[in-house]
Amino acid sequence: MITERPGAERLELTSVAVRANLAALMGLVDQAVERERLGAEIAGDLRLAVEEVCVNVIDHGYPAGAPGPIRLAIDCDPDRVVVVVADEAVPFDPTHAPVPDLDAGLDERPIGGLGWHLIRQVMDEIEHEVSPAGGNVLKLVKYRNSTTRGTNGNRDQGNQ
Repeated sequence: MITERPGAERLELTSVAVRANLAALMGLVDQAVERERLGAEIAGDLRLAVEEVCVNVIDHGYPAGAPGPIRLAIDCDPDRVVVVVADEAVPFDPTHAPVPDLDAGLDERPIGGLGWHLIRQVMDEIEHEVSPAGGNVLKLVKYRNSTTRGTNGNRDQGNQ
């Protein structure tokens, strides 16, 4: 179950899941990066993962012509940054996202399909649950200190 950590500083934004609102969602990430003075590596990893998740919800989560809400919440504490993306879209478990064939030649690979692979590479923990009200709740965790990375995360568990 995805739980939030007490004492974390939270930033939150709810908007309609359309491309026109992607800049505002990413602006929240930039606000957290600036406020928390996160280093370039962590900032880049967060931006990449959040953008990939939000674009997936926007492009694939809701039926065409009927976008719904997307909520982005960012909690920062001294040890980690936790990003929660929630929607009311069709449930999608990212652990079922296909692993791309990175050994295939460029002309043999389909366009796209690298998003979840990249998210798994840059985040330390990924949790997904289907909301009781319907939709998805995705939690992405990035540890601030590289020595704590992988203790419960994807990098040591081979979830790439």
